Amino acid sequence: MLKRILPVMLACALLAAAGCDTMKSTWKGTRKAYKEYINVDPTIDLKDPGISDPTQQKLARLFTPVDERLEFLLRDLSSKDTPPDREWCEAFAAHYSWLSGLVVLNGSGSTVMKFPSFGLKTVDLSPMMEFEKSYKKRRMAAVIASGDLGAEIVIAQPLFTQSDFQGLLVAHFDSGSLAKFSPEPEQLFIIAPGAVVWPGGDAGTAKALASIDWKKMLLSNVSGEVVLGQTKYLWQARYIAQAQIVYAVSAVPASAKVKPAEPAAEPAAAEPATVPAAVPGQ
Repeated sequence: MLKRILPVMLACALLAAAGCDTMKSTWKGTRKAYKEYINVDPTIDLKDPGISDPTQQKLARLFTPVDERLEFLLRDLSSKDTPPDREWCEAFAAHYSWLSGLVVLNGSGSTVMKFPSFGLKTVDLSPMMEFEKSYKKRRMAAVIASGDLGAEIVIAQPLFTQSDFQGLLVAHFDSGSLAKFSPEPEQLFIIAPGAVVWPGGDAGTAKALASIDWKKMLLSNVSGEVVLGQTKYLWQARYIAQAQIVYAVSAVPASAKVKPAEPAAEPAAAEPATVPAAVPGQ
């Protein structure tokens, strides 16, 4: 019996060995395909900006540092919904040193505190009391005020004690103070429907851009291109509370070399807070 079984066992062993080699080969090929086509090791090219169009690169490079500061300001204003004390206001105004002023108004619109106590530019804050519907919903409001000394952006955050409206925390700043954060502010235009916010280095072009029917344009678009004369402009819109502004730059000629993006600065939000209620960013 053993003589009969032994040849069969040897044959099975040989077949198993051959099958094992086949399985090893197949599994090795499967693993290779899986690594190459399915579970691919990610790679990051830190030199690639991710934008191939030179005009888009220009717009991103010029407006991003500006918009970053504005976003920090809006975020921190929106987080303060109770009447602040003097220490908080002083720290906030010092932290956002590019502000023209920070004002606390009571429910009737009278000034409770003002930082700094005086300034070269007089700003009428009475229009900020006209957004009652927004304040009831605890939303901010903004106005872009034009003047001989340049446009002033005014942003109001409603203040409450429990559910009772107590007044407004108002921050306002000159458009030039914000535009200076751009690496080339003279190449950047900031406009609003019917108003020049920042003229860049060409007041005539800025005025022509502002005359476009932006209210209609912004109904269905947040970015795009416009042509004035022989020049194309790329633009990007953003909200400041219920108001909108538009960043724009002229197109880069096809033959021009794209200026490499500078390394991003450390985010201002990483700075230590200077008041009990954290105020990151500058």
